[in-house]
Amino acid sequence: MPFDFKRLARGSALSSIIDPVVLFDALPNKATGYGYLRAGQKTPLDAWRDRRNERDLVIKTNTGGGKTIAGLLILQACIHEGVAPALYLTPDPHLAKQVLGESAKLGLTTVDDPENGKFLSGEAICVTTMQKLINGKSRFGIAGAAGRQPLPIQAIVVDDAHAALALAEKQSYLRIPSDHPAFPALLDMFDSDLHQQKPSALLDIRKGDPTATPLRVPFWAWYDKHDQVLEILHGYRSDSVFEWSWPLVSDILPWCQATIGAEEIEIIPLCPPIEKFPSFAEAKRRIYLTATLADDSVLVTHFNADASVAASIVPVSAADLGDRLILAPQELNPAIAHEVIRATARALADDHNVVVLVPSHRQADLWKSEASATVSASAEIGGIVERLKMGHVGLVVIVNRYDGIDLPDDACRVLIIDGLPQAYSLTERREAAALRDSEAMVTRQLQRLEQGMGRGVRSRDDRCAVILLGARLTQLVSRADVSDRLSPATKAQLNLSRRVASNLEGTTINNLEAVIRQVVDGDPGFREISREALVGVTYGPALLSPTAVHLRRAYDASISGRLEESCDHANKAVEAALEAGDERLAGWLGETLSTYLHPVDAVQAQHALAAANKRNPAVLRPQSGLSYQRVNASNAQSKLTCEYLRQHYADGQHLLLGIRAVLDDLVWDNERTDATEEALASLASLLGIKSQRPERDFGRGSDVLWALGEGKYAVIEAKSGATGAMIWKKEINQLAGSVNWCKNEYGAEKTVIPLMMHPTNIVERSGTPPPGTRILNGEKLEALKTAVLAYATALAHQDAYLNQEKIAEQLSQHKLLAGDIINTYSVAAKRQP
Repeated sequence: MPFDFKRLARGSALSSIIDPVVLFDALPNKATGYGYLRAGQKTPLDAWRDRRNERDLVIKTNTGGGKTIAGLLILQACIHEGVAPALYLTPDPHLAKQVLGESAKLGLTTVDDPENGKFLSGEAICVTTMQKLINGKSRFGIAGAAGRQPLPIQAIVVDDAHAALALAEKQSYLRIPSDHPAFPALLDMFDSDLHQQKPSALLDIRKGDPTATPLRVPFWAWYDKHDQVLEILHGYRSDSVFEWSWPLVSDILPWCQATIGAEEIEIIPLCPPIEKFPSFAEAKRRIYLTATLADDSVLVTHFNADASVAASIVPVSAADLGDRLILAPQELNPAIAHEVIRATARALADDHNVVVLVPSHRQADLWKSEASATVSASAEIGGIVERLKMGHVGLVVIVNRYDGIDLPDDACRVLIIDGLPQAYSLTERREAAALRDSEAMVTRQLQRLEQGMGRGVRSRDDRCAVILLGARLTQLVSRADVSDRLSPATKAQLNLSRRVASNLEGTTINNLEAVIRQVVDGDPGFREISREALVGVTYGPALLSPTAVHLRRAYDASISGRLEESCDHANKAVEAALEAGDERLAGWLGETLSTYLHPVDAVQAQHALAAANKRNPAVLRPQSGLSYQRVNASNAQSKLTCEYLRQHYADGQHLLLGIRAVLDDLVWDNERTDATEEALASLASLLGIKSQRPERDFGRGSDVLWALGEGKYAVIEAKSGATGAMIWKKEINQLAGSVNWCKNEYGAEKTVIPLMMHPTNIVERSGTPPPGTRILNGEKLEALKTAVLAYATALAHQDAYLNQEKIAEQLSQHKLLAGDIINTYSVAAKRQP
C-alpha cells in the first residue's frame, strides 16, 4: 500500500498565503509550463498587493500579458484573506470558458454557478459573464426586489472591462418594438411634443419608415407624464419584451430618456443603474482588467468607479508587446481603389489568415466575393475564432465587433479595419449625430480603433500588419493630435508606421503588398526597428474625462432625491466640456443639465436648453421653439471656398482626405441618413456655397438648404435610405412643403429649386412634383462625386487650394459653380406614366 503523503500536508499553510506571487509559487497542482510567473505578470501582482484595499483598481496589461492568471491569483488571495465570495466576470461565455480552463491549469477551484455552495462559502471562485449579473432577473439579486436577497460578493474581477461595460449598458435598455401595444400608446401620448420638435420625422415614424430620424421625447414631457407612462407599461411587465429590463427602469422612469424610431421605442436610464446590483455596487474590492487603453472615463460613468481608477497599475514597459505595422493605403496613394485592396487581401489570404473588421452588413457585402466566411452573431464569432486558431481559414469578415476577440499568431497575420464602428441603438444614433467630429467623439472613436487594432497582436513574439481603410478612418489617424490620445505603445508603433509610410508615398499596390508580406513573414529588419520603437516606452496615468465624475454624481444624486446637488454636478460637467474647448460636447451635456433642472426650475431648464442648442443644434429645441435664422447668400463663391479650405486643412493631403470622407458619407444607406444629410451640407461648404440643415436645427423646412446666390435657393430632401421603385406621394409632398416653407421665409419673389436625393426620378402617379423639381439619382450622384474628387485632387496638387484664382478655375472646369451644379448633376422628375 503506497505511503499517504497528503495526511502530512498542512492545508492551512496554503490557505494563509495572501500574497498572489507567493501563492502562485506554492500552488501544488499547476500544469506543465506554469513553473514561474513572467515579469509582466509578477509586476502588477506586486503592485496590487500593496494597494489591495483600494475599492476600485485598474490593472492594465499588454496584450498577451497573462491578465487572466493575475485576476485568478488576486481573487484566490482575497479568499485566503477572508474577502469572499470572489467573482470573476467576463464579457462573454467564450472567454468565461477560457478562464475556467486557465484556473484548472493553476489547480484552483472554480465554479460557474453563483448559487454554488462552495462559491458562497469562500471555497471556490465563481467564473461567469457580465450578462448573468446585470439583468432584470439576475441570480445575484436586485436591490428592492422581493423574494431574493442580493448575494454579498466581496471581491470582483472584471476581465476585458471596456467590453464588459458595453454589455452591461445594453442590459438596462428597455426596447419596445413597434408591433407591441405599448408602442402606439406612448407615441399617441407624446404626439404633440414630438411634433413640436420635428414634424417631418414624426410623420416618417408613423409611416414606419426605417430611415426616420430618431426623436427623443422632450424631457419636460417625459418627466411630467412619467406616472402615465408607468400606468401604460406596468401591465406589460411580464411580457418577454419587458422581463429582462423592466425591473431596472420601472422605479427610475423620471431619470430615463425615451427615444422613438420607426421600429421601436428605447427607454434607458441617464446612467447605467449599477446601483440596482448590490453584489457589484457594494463589493469591497473591484478590480478591472483592461488592455493598455488611454481613457478609463467609462468605468466611472458606467460602473460608478472612483476617480482614483486613473492611477492604474500599468506594465513597467511596452517592450513585451508584439510587432505591428499600421498602414493606410488610401493615404499613401489616393488612387488605390477599395476593390484593388480587396483583391490584394484575397491574395494574402491564400497563405495567411486575414481578418477584416467592418462596421455594418452593408460594408461586409463589399467583401462577399473575397470572404471565406462572414460572421456577426456572438456564437458565430466564437466559432470562427477557434477555427482561425486551429489553422488556415483564409479571409474572414467580422461585422461590428472591435473588442473581446483574441487572434494570436497565425490566427491573424493581416488585420484590416474597414471603416469606423457605427451607432445602432436609437440613443447612440442621436449621440453620434450630435457629437460628430467633436473632440469627445474623436477620443471615443480612437479608443474603439485601438481596441480593434489590438486583436491581431497578442504576445511579444506575435506580429501583424494592420490596414486601415475608408476616408473618414484614414482622416482620423492622420490628425496631428491623434497620438496623444492613444496608449504609449500604440503611439510608438503609429509613429514608426508613419516613418515607414513616408517612404511609401505614391507607392503602387504591388509594392505595398510586398511590404505587408515582409511584416507577416517575420522580416528581421522590421522586427529590429519595431523593437527599437518600443524601447523606453512606459505608461503613465490613464485619461479621465473631467465630465465623467460629474455625470455619474448627477445621476446618483437625482435617484436619491438630491435634485439641487444633481443640477450642480450636471452644470459642472458642462463647464468642464467648455474648459476643454469642446463646444459640441458642452451643448450635448447642456441637454442633460436641462433634464435634471426641469423638476427644480422648469423655466431655468428651458433657458439652459436654449444655451445648449446654440452650442449644438442637434439637441432638443426649447418648448417655445427657436427663431429661424436666415442664410445670407454670397456671390463670391471662390473666395468663400478659399477661406473655408484654408481654415480646415493644413495641406493638400489633408484636404483630399477630408473631401473623400465627405464623399464617403454620400451613400444609399438607411442606417446613415443623418450622415448623408450632413455630407450634403458639408459639400456645399467645400464648394463655397452657404448651407444649413433647417429641419434639424429649427424643426421645420428642408433637410438641407443651399443658398446659391442671386436670390436662388435649393431645398434638398435627402432620401438616401429609399428603396422603392419610385418616389412616393408622401415624399414628393414633403418636398413641396419645403418649397413653400422657403418662399415664406425668404420671400415669394425668390427662386426656389426643389431637389431630392433619391435612387429614381420617377414620381408616383398620384404625386405632383413642384415645378422645376430635380432629382439627384444614383447615376448623377456618382458623377457628382467623381467631379468633386477630381476638383479636390487638382486643388491638393501643390496646395493649389490656397489660390483663389485656381479654385475658381476648378469650380468652373468641373461645373461646380452655384449656377451650374444642380442642372449638371441632377435630372428632371417624371411622373409615372
